Amino acid sequence: MQYFINNLFKLSVLRLSFFISLLISCSGSASDEGGSGPTEPVDVIPSELSLSVNVIGADDNQPNGDGFGVVEFTASATNGVSYSFRFGTGDSKTSSGKVQYTYTEVGTKTYDVKVLAYSSTNNYVSIDKKVTVYVKPDSEASLLELLAGTSSKTWKINAAQDAHFSNGVQDKKYSTYWEASAFSKNNSGFYDDKYTFYVDGTYKHITNNTVFGKASHLTNDFGSTSQSSNAQGEIENYNLADYQTTFVAKKDGEENKLEINGKGFIGFYVGQQNYTIECHDSNNIYLRAIDESENIAWYVWLTAKEVSDINPKDQFTNLIWSDEFDEPGTIDSSKWVHEVGDSWYNNEVQSYTSRLENSKVEDGKLKIIAKKESYNGNNYTSARIISNTKMDFTYGRVDIKAKVPGTKGTWPALWLLGSNFRTVEWPKCGEMDILEASQSNNFKVQSTVHHPDNYGEGDTNITNEYSDITENFHVYSLVWTKQALTFYVDDKPHHIVGNSCALPFNWNQFIILNVAMGGTMGGEIASDFVSDSMEIEYVRIYQ
Repeated sequence: MQYFINNLFKLSVLRLSFFISLLISCSGSASDEGGSGPTEPVDVIPSELSLSVNVIGADDNQPNGDGFGVVEFTASATNGVSYSFRFGTGDSKTSSGKVQYTYTEVGTKTYDVKVLAYSSTNNYVSIDKKVTVYVKPDSEASLLELLAGTSSKTWKINAAQDAHFSNGVQDKKYSTYWEASAFSKNNSGFYDDKYTFYVDGTYKHITNNTVFGKASHLTNDFGSTSQSSNAQGEIENYNLADYQTTFVAKKDGEENKLEINGKGFIGFYVGQQNYTIECHDSNNIYLRAIDESENIAWYVWLTAKEVSDINPKDQFTNLIWSDEFDEPGTIDSSKWVHEVGDSWYNNEVQSYTSRLENSKVEDGKLKIIAKKESYNGNNYTSARIISNTKMDFTYGRVDIKAKVPGTKGTWPALWLLGSNFRTVEWPKCGEMDILEASQSNNFKVQSTVHHPDNYGEGDTNITNEYSDITENFHVYSLVWTKQALTFYVDDKPHHIVGNSCALPFNWNQFIILNVAMGGTMGGEIASDFVSDSMEIEYVRIYQ
């Protein structure tokens, strides 16, 4: 019995001890009310969030910064311990309240910035703000000034000039295949385009809803169309809205490079956004782009001036020099010089003299007379009259009214030669033949240019339209511009050669009038030849 009582007592003690332990383990802190259980942590909510923005370099003249795109952001909030900055570009940073960020997109852009302020309990509040930042293009200063001026500059295709649009072999710096005559692409959809460059690196292409380009490139890059292509695989008036993007112009060695970002382009679209500026002045730019699918170079001439509606030939109206040959006798020594000699190129066989027997002014005409006679070891004489040291010029229009000899073996020529021919050997000096005629071309009108890459092949045209040049007078003309060399007969063009800075047709040239005998073009001389002449009514130069 005692054993039972003792055990019962022990059990009671154990139960009491357990109860006391349990009571102690469940007790709260002194802050607990009424002995209740523990409370949930209290949320800390940030308040009075502010965001200040400092665009580095901003002032009254540059309200959107100095062009480097650096912006400082400072955030503060009551109970804020960390801040997450979202810069509107997809980038973000977390800091204790101050960060610096560099924007890189060229131009003046506005971004939606957000900052989130976090408390110790990870609760947050946010605030939004817009920031406008200018990032200058990484362009060569001189090229940027060329393209955009001091603020902006708008360019157009110079449709009034021959060779304003052309193409050629990829490894040349000038057109070699084909040149468009003035306004010949009037209905193609790119003459009304405007290309505006801004100093902040922005580029705007006002398409007026239509552009011109290769069908394959247009449809691949801008979407398929029901519009049909022409025989050359081009789409005229392809529907494309105005757009805006950015550009960069840099020097790459000796070349000036222009890149339009995105799918932006200039002129005729060949799937290319990269251009080389081959020639330029403050109002003219000659651009080259490569159609990599065809390995062809394409060219456009741009102008910053209003495009003229005047025919190229009629753009030169100021008569700067002329000889009307109205004073009989010898040539006017204030305008011409006889070039004399007995040994000439091209296997010619004449002696050139200054005698009246070979050149004289008579009946209101200059007569250059080729004769069969023994003279200084040659069997023929003639005359070669040049304006060198008396008159030379760069760009303009030359009109020469003439009738040429037609006897077998004669080789009459009306032409220009670079004034630097003594220091820069032919053909580096450049040669422009307004007219050459001989039996080798059946006394047809032949016009040719010579330069280092091409002595004449490919730059020659013979027109069969005029079969009476040995019986009647015609006006033979050259219109010479930065863009083109265009040859005319009686105001009708028959040959266009694209000009370029890579060609020697951008410095002074002088006029040559002569009749050669035999040689590579004159050929075999008629056995019964006695005499024949070229008659010239006038030579006129306009600028």
